[in-house]
Amino acid sequence: MKTRTKALKAIRIPELLLALLLAAPTALSAATARIYELSADDWARPRSGAVVAGMEPVRLAVSYWESTPRALIMLSYPGEDSGELWAIELRDWMVSLGVPSDAILLTPGLQSSDSLRLRVGLPEELSP
Repeated sequence: MKTRTKALKAIRIPELLLALLLAAPTALSAATARIYELSADDWARPRSGAVVAGMEPVRLAVSYWESTPRALIMLSYPGEDSGELWAIELRDWMVSLGVPSDAILLTPGLQSSDSLRLRVGLPEELSP
């Protein structure tokens, strides 16, 4: 027991505080990008604000965006015109749900033609 007490006394408070302060920024900024898929079948349903807000990928993406400071939402869509129109319409719905338009990035080139990908994370996590 005396050995343990000596070891605890050997740790000085300033050194402990410094270690905690150095570790804190890493722990606080450890957000991880999350990916959600919105299928064409889900999107084909008649849409209203309540329906779009209730779509699980949209609901989860907006919820994670709200809980993560500085987060952005990247909408990846199939490169053809219909994919772009789909992404623009989803962005408009998300803006009506309270997400600022400058927090939503549209990116073409998704290989799947039957889904949109909603990737939510910090700007440095979303860069290609």
